[in-house]
Amino acid sequence: MSLGQSWRTFVRALKLSYEHIGKVMLTNLIWFGVGFFPFLAFTYVPFLQNDAVFITTIVATFITLGGATAAVNYRMNCVILGEDTGLRDLWDGFRLYWVRGTILLVLGLLGLVLLVFNIWFSQNYPSTLFLVLSGLWIWGIIYWSALQQFVFPFLTNQNIGVLKTLKRSALIVLDNPLSVFFLLIVSVIIVALSVVLAAPLLIFMASFLALLHNCFYHELMAKYEALERDISQDVEGEGKE
Repeated sequence: MSLGQSWRTFVRALKLSYEHIGKVMLTNLIWFGVGFFPFLAFTYVPFLQNDAVFITTIVATFITLGGATAAVNYRMNCVILGEDTGLRDLWDGFRLYWVRGTILLVLGLLGLVLLVFNIWFSQNYPSTLFLVLSGLWIWGIIYWSALQQFVFPFLTNQNIGVLKTLKRSALIVLDNPLSVFFLLIVSVIIVALSVVLAAPLLIFMASFLALLHNCFYHELMAKYEALERDISQDVEGEGKE
């Protein structure tokens, strides 16, 4: 997938978000409300603010956020495929994928924390070996972040387990470094602007990223599907001979 194709896929995601702006905004609002509901309740309800409730809140937020993110990807994928989609699809996506979505979210965060800790350790205990490793950890963060863009698209499109989701996401990143790196840059810019401006985080970010990542997923998978068809035709042709 070339840079030109990557740009066209990005433009397609923009057009889809504009054509379905109502669905995008409402879906994002629901994602924010459901995903962060435990944390928001802890923050704004005075009698809930104690250490025991705080720990429970963190655990509950991972569950709701993992399920809500999977639900957003599920619905935005329906938009990409041109299917009729309503709020019911959000519930279906949450119900089907909340367990695996939570596990993937936790693993994604743990992997990032571990890589950042390794960089911190290398900088605070300098040696030739640790300086070399610190460079590897930086590339590890880039690769791990790129991989995370495809975990929910693979999960919601193929309905597979956690390990298969991570494995296939890792392989698609390794096989398509140019387009995936382009996608990562765009995603980082969108997240940064959404956090700084605040409003896009509430009404746009998660839905658009789900649209964008699933658009790239379908474009990349089309290549493998075409390759599989060619191999099947060659095998059938050899069999006839």
